[in-house]
Amino acid sequence: MMEIYQSSRTLDLPSLDPPSTKRKLHRPFAFSKVRPRYDQIKDYLASAEPFLTLPRLLVPSRRVKYKPPVMRYGWRVSQDFLLDYARTKRLTRKWGRDLTEYERMDRALATINKKCGASMSDVILQVQTTLLDGMGCRTFVISMYTNYQLKRTDLPSQDGIERLQRAFGFEEPPSWFLDGLEWQWSRWSY
Repeated sequence: MMEIYQSSRTLDLPSLDPPSTKRKLHRPFAFSKVRPRYDQIKDYLASAEPFLTLPRLLVPSRRVKYKPPVMRYGWRVSQDFLLDYARTKRLTRKWGRDLTEYERMDRALATINKKCGASMSDVILQVQTTLLDGMGCRTFVISMYTNYQLKRTDLPSQDGIERLQRAFGFEEPPSWFLDGLEWQWSRWSY
């Protein structure tokens, strides 16, 4: 099946700022040719809140030389909750070997996704880290998709998002979190 191209400028999702919205951003979200070091922005990141809607500047476009940091759409999640769930549901071993903590958390998430009927793609639904809240303790997020996946045809439906939200008991809506690894602007590699 051939996908229809949609310009980044005209993408219209409830999780994005409306087209032509402009918002003043702080580093590392604002573009800067000089890449900030983590120690220069760690105090800001320790207190920064995730975005409820993604600023248009952070929607990737090949029309500019630099690509924005990876942003993850989802919720903060407790590592202990996912590991306890994996332990109680016996999701700690696979093919005769003990799984790593990350594998257990991903497996717990996939099981909850299936049981609640959210029907989200296991390819894009992941447990990842974020730099928001600082590096003092690792903060995990359930990532339903990233700013680089906005044009996918299998993004979760509103019903799927609400089902997953209820299954975890999240009261707040999903938000956009800065990725724990790819948090800087960088050049596109061709």
